[in-house]
Amino acid sequence: MSKDFESTGSEEDFLKIYKNVESQKYPRPSVTVDSVIFRYYEGKVQLLLIKRKNHPFQGKYALSGGFVNEQEDLDHAVMREIYEETHVQLQKNQIEQLLTIGTPYRDPRAWTISVAYLCYLHYKDSQNIMAGDDAASTHWINLVNKEGRIELWDEKEQLSSDDLAFDHWQLIETAVTRIKGRLEYYPTILQIMPEEETLSAFRLLFATFNPSYAKMDSTNFLRRFKYLFTKTGRKKATRTKKAATYTYTIKPL
Repeated sequence: MSKDFESTGSEEDFLKIYKNVESQKYPRPSVTVDSVIFRYYEGKVQLLLIKRKNHPFQGKYALSGGFVNEQEDLDHAVMREIYEETHVQLQKNQIEQLLTIGTPYRDPRAWTISVAYLCYLHYKDSQNIMAGDDAASTHWINLVNKEGRIELWDEKEQLSSDDLAFDHWQLIETAVTRIKGRLEYYPTILQIMPEEETLSAFRLLFATFNPSYAKMDSTNFLRRFKYLFTKTGRKKATRTKKAATYTYTIKPL
C-alpha cells in the first residue's frame, strides 16, 4: 500500500487504514509490570516475594506482577497485580518506576517488555498479606548487603539467583543499586521507616544499600545528612542506652 495515506485524506481515514492494515505489519510484545516491594521490620529491610503457582518457573520465588490489560494505566496495573497476588494495597505515593526491560527471551512464554517499580510499604501500614491469583504463597525476605553483594534470606534459608523466576534477581539488584545511588540526595527508602527513630537505625538502613555507612559513627552520619533529620528532643531505649530520636524529611527533586 502506498504511504500516501499518511498525508492525504482525513485523520479518521488514516486511523481506519492504520488499524486495519498497517498495524498488523509490526510484532506486538506483551507488556507486564513487576514490583520490588520494601518494608522495615524489626530492624531489617525486607522484600515481598511470592512463590509461583503456575508454569513457567512453577514453585520459584518471584516479584509480584503480571500482564497489563489493554489501555490500562501502568501505575494502576502494578497496584492491581500486587493486590491480586498479595492483598497488599498501595497508593501512588508509594510506587515509582524503576526501569523498563525488554531483554530478548527473558520470558519463555513470549516476547515481553516489563516495567519494574520500586514500592514502599509504610512502617505503620500493617496489612495482612495473603496469596492470591498466580501466587501459591507470599514471603517476606530479609535483604542483607555483604560488602556490596546482596543476599536474600527466607528465614534461615539463603536464596540464590537460581531460586528466582525470570530475571527477577537482576531486577532486585537494579533496585538496590538505584536506592544506593540516591541516598545522598533523594533517599525515598526512608518511607519504610518509623516517622521517629534513632540515628543508628537510620544509618543501618542506609548501610543495607551502601555498607560504607555501617562504619560511620552517628555524629558523622548526622553531619553528612543534617538536611534530612530533625531532632525531636525525645529519647528511645536501645539495647545499651537511651538514644535521641529524629524525624526525617524527603525533599522533592
